[in-house]
Amino acid sequence: MTEPARMVRLVGDAEYRDQAEASLSTPGDASMVFRSRPRSIVMACPDGCGETLVINLDSRADKAWRFDMRGEGLTLFPSVWREGGCESHFIVWRGHILWCDRFEGGNREPPYNPEIEAAVLSAMDEVQPRNAVELADAIEELVWDVSRVANRLVGRGLARSWKINGGWVFVRVV
Repeated sequence: MTEPARMVRLVGDAEYRDQAEASLSTPGDASMVFRSRPRSIVMACPDGCGETLVINLDSRADKAWRFDMRGEGLTLFPSVWREGGCESHFIVWRGHILWCDRFEGGNREPPYNPEIEAAVLSAMDEVQPRNAVELADAIEELVWDVSRVANRLVGRGLARSWKINGGWVFVRVV
C-alpha cells in the first residue's frame, strides 16, 4: 500500500463534475465544481484507493459541508467519513489532510494561531455552553482552529468542556 496523501492539491475549477474528475491525477487532488456558486469538491480519495469523492457544498441540495479557502488552502467542515468502499475518515484543514483512522500516525496539523485565543475565550459564555461551530461563527474563524483553541483553553483551566448529544460544548471559567 502506498502512503496516503497528507495535503490537498487544488487542481482547478470546473463547471461540471466530469470535467472536475478528469483533472484529478493523484490521491488528494481536488477540483471545485462552480456554476454561479460553489456546488461541490471532487477529490481523488486521499488514501489511494482510486475512488473519486464528491463533497457537496450546496445546502440547497441536501446536507452540505462548510468550506473555506483562508490560510494555506482548503478547509472542509465536518470531517469526510466514507461509510462504504475504503471507509476512510479524514479532516481537511487549511490544505492539510488529517487522518482519523488507520493513517493518523503521520498527521501534521496546520500551525497554531494563538492570536485568536482571546476572541475564542470572549465568545464563550460563563453559563450557556456553545459548541465550536457557534464559537467560530461568532468570531468568523475556522471551526477546526476554534476547536483546537477551545481545547487548549480547557487544558489551561480557562474553560470547561463536556459532551452533549455527541458533540463537545464549552463555557468560560470565571
